[in-house]
Amino acid sequence: MAIPRKTALAVLIADLLISVGAQAQTTAETADAGPTVVVSGIRASLSSSLNTKRMQDGVVDAVSAEDAGKFPDTNIAESLQRVTGVQIQRNGGEGRYISVRGLGPEFNNVLVNGRTMTSDTGGREFSFDLLSSDLISKALVYKTSQPFLPEGGIGSTVDIQTARPLSGKTGHSTVINASGSYDNNSEKKTPNISGMYSFANEERNFGVNASLSYTDRASKQNKAITDAWNYRDVSVINGDLNSKGLTMANVTTRKLYIPQSYGFQQEDESRKRLVGNLTVQYNPSPTWKLTADALYSHLDQRNDVIAVSDWINPQVLGAQISGNQITSLQRPGSIFYANNPALSGSGNLLGEVNSNDMIVKGGDRKSITRAFGLNSKWALAPEWKLEGDVNTSRTSSGSPDMWVVAGMVPKNGDLLSFNGSPSIVFGDGIADPSAVRAHAVSNGDVQNTDKLSEGRLALNWGHDIGYFKGIDTGLSYSQREVGRTSWSSDSWNTYSGYHVALPSSLFTVTPLENFVGGGATVPSAYLRFNPYEYMNYLNQRSILTQSNDPALYMNTTLYPNGPMAIDYTKPSTWAVKEKVSSIFLDSKWEGERWSANAGVRLVHVQSESSGTSRVLLSATKSPNDTTYILNYGPMSTLKMDNSYNSVLPSANIKFDLSRDMLLRLAASKTETRPTLNQLGVTNSYGGRYGDVQTGGGNPNLKPMKSNNYDLSWEWYLSKTNYVSAAVFQKNVSDFLETRLVDISLPQYPGEVVHDTRVRNGQKGKIKGVEIAGQYAFDTVVPWLRGFGATANYTYVDATATREVDSGTPNCGYPGLSPQSYNASLFYENSNFQARVSYNWRNHFSVDCGGGSTQPRNRAAYGQTDASLRYNITPKLALYLDAINLSNARTREYALNETQFLTLEDVGRRVNVGLRAAF
Repeated sequence: MAIPRKTALAVLIADLLISVGAQAQTTAETADAGPTVVVSGIRASLSSSLNTKRMQDGVVDAVSAEDAGKFPDTNIAESLQRVTGVQIQRNGGEGRYISVRGLGPEFNNVLVNGRTMTSDTGGREFSFDLLSSDLISKALVYKTSQPFLPEGGIGSTVDIQTARPLSGKTGHSTVINASGSYDNNSEKKTPNISGMYSFANEERNFGVNASLSYTDRASKQNKAITDAWNYRDVSVINGDLNSKGLTMANVTTRKLYIPQSYGFQQEDESRKRLVGNLTVQYNPSPTWKLTADALYSHLDQRNDVIAVSDWINPQVLGAQISGNQITSLQRPGSIFYANNPALSGSGNLLGEVNSNDMIVKGGDRKSITRAFGLNSKWALAPEWKLEGDVNTSRTSSGSPDMWVVAGMVPKNGDLLSFNGSPSIVFGDGIADPSAVRAHAVSNGDVQNTDKLSEGRLALNWGHDIGYFKGIDTGLSYSQREVGRTSWSSDSWNTYSGYHVALPSSLFTVTPLENFVGGGATVPSAYLRFNPYEYMNYLNQRSILTQSNDPALYMNTTLYPNGPMAIDYTKPSTWAVKEKVSSIFLDSKWEGERWSANAGVRLVHVQSESSGTSRVLLSATKSPNDTTYILNYGPMSTLKMDNSYNSVLPSANIKFDLSRDMLLRLAASKTETRPTLNQLGVTNSYGGRYGDVQTGGGNPNLKPMKSNNYDLSWEWYLSKTNYVSAAVFQKNVSDFLETRLVDISLPQYPGEVVHDTRVRNGQKGKIKGVEIAGQYAFDTVVPWLRGFGATANYTYVDATATREVDSGTPNCGYPGLSPQSYNASLFYENSNFQARVSYNWRNHFSVDCGGGSTQPRNRAAYGQTDASLRYNITPKLALYLDAINLSNARTREYALNETQFLTLEDVGRRVNVGLRAAF
């Protein structure tokens, strides 16, 4: 018998509590009942982070683990969101990317142990969900630039540090974490386990640290989706679904914003992650230290994604219009057009096929990362230190590129409303397997690779000549190559048009919960299907006789395995090679109550973009649909080169206003290079009549540049308590953003083609204020002994100037939220710890061209998380982490919040486990 949703969490917790109940009872009987407070747990983590912040030359924040295997959160990104000015973007409810001071993930340079890591995205943005937080000892966020930092982070540079054996205790130590996770949407429980072993000899000249983490998560995301809002000619019919005998005189054509579709999606996800890390340290002599690292990450994410969608052609009845935007409409079905033949005859644009579609989307993600590094530090003399570091990293990833559609041609009309919560009332049942017909099929396979080799050499000369204290200098070289190979079928228009009936056996009736709320109407059931069984059926020669072009699609020379099969003999490829050489010089200065550093970093970048793909010769209209049949020619190779130099100065100065109060000033010039996948030379084609869309790479992109100014005031009240305030300004130019430009192509005669790709665009200013503090009430308010709080607030004001003819709406800087804040309340004593945190960020732009021809924006979002910990013995602890307690949901929109795009419900997640140290 299935466990009811309301009791599943209780069962999970009970399973773990019973196993340790007897020992917990014994401990409770002997524990000191007095309200003792120790500098451990949450306080130890906060104190370590605060000490790191205070000792830095520039403006730096940090998150530290109290002890091995005890990072504050289950995900590194979710810990970083508690840093002032840091926000995160989630994938399936789990933190994946970060934004800092309003700049999105591609503008933040992420390092692991000071080294660049390859990515599974094809870009420079780092996927934090590839690493386990159990393996991390500290994460530093550099908000001001310094010459020794690798260039690339206009927003920040983040350095994630793994545990080092010679930095801990001598002897042997082992930590094991075992837990179970429960996801309330999927109603599934999954296991997680991690272990860490560390050894350092008594002489502290040899140590080994090895860790392994396995995470298994089963989740379910529910979504309401509008694919896009298009600004186009709309035929508004003066009538209703019961009207008869209407003519073109009853039709008015207006330029309006109209939704492209509306529907619902369920995504069942299985995410398995294995991460291993090995560090060996050996000091051949007191003046020579060697450290070798190896890291392995394997993510296997399987997504079963099915959507039901109401496709909306631009002919509507009973339209409610606000300004130039449709807010509700009646979508006509075949009965309406049969009753009004003058509207669907030859010579007009009405009577296009509406449809209710079932769509299977490819969402799997398999990623493997391997990284190796060797670091050597020599103390050549008391005043001379030399450091060398070499490393290599490689990530390979793959995913299906699938968009498989089956649908129904409705007889009756549908009612759609976008006032408040989007709502739809289907005129026909959408859970009738006998009514389904074949439509478009996109079937492909994508493989990505990212290879990086880099080395650096740094020399430190410490000297004391008055205010002058020495020089740091160094050089580095890196070579990186990102590539993508894709294969596809030529199946998109084989059956498009809903003219081929399908057997009922291919489809399964599936319940659909009403997760939208707000009075919205959601159908009680819809249809699921296996895309491979569906494509195998359509690939039969007896069925291909009903295709849009039987002579073409039954040609065994062109399609030896049928048009549905992926053609692995015709790969489309692109690759970008990037070579970066740099040298830096940094001078150190110090006076009685001040210290400073000033220097410059010189960078030379050379890139080569190449690609091989089929050339589009022509596009002809499909006979049964509003799409195009694309006619490709032979494979063609294109190659382009690019190079540039950069001079990046920076300076930081710190004043000791008092023993516990600091003032920092900083100025720098930074840049963010285009991500390598943005530099590709390939092109893609899609869309329909009147809405042709193209995209691809842009090998001519220049780096985005920024002149930065920072002022920070910090007051350290104790080892744990502090308050701070900072102001900053970034003057940016050549900002990289996805922009739409209307062009013309000979393959689409008479059509305006919407070309969307990353371009250098706006310039402007980003100004902001940060306020932060943390306080433990132990010595101030006796009855609050054990309690403490942390809080921070960030305000960002941005202005942008775009090219007048850019075709891009004023959608702001991608990733920039005007306001964000985080607040945590914690309590701890010698045996018990508890923390509840709330993190909120204002609306922000996801993509300036992400909603078809309109931008994609994400609404304000706030999430509450909590954690509990009970120390059963000094070596054994029981813990519970609860994520998204308030069941917050993500909402996206186009130009304004009434132009609904997405509502995503990821549910709540609970993790209950035991940690043993011995």
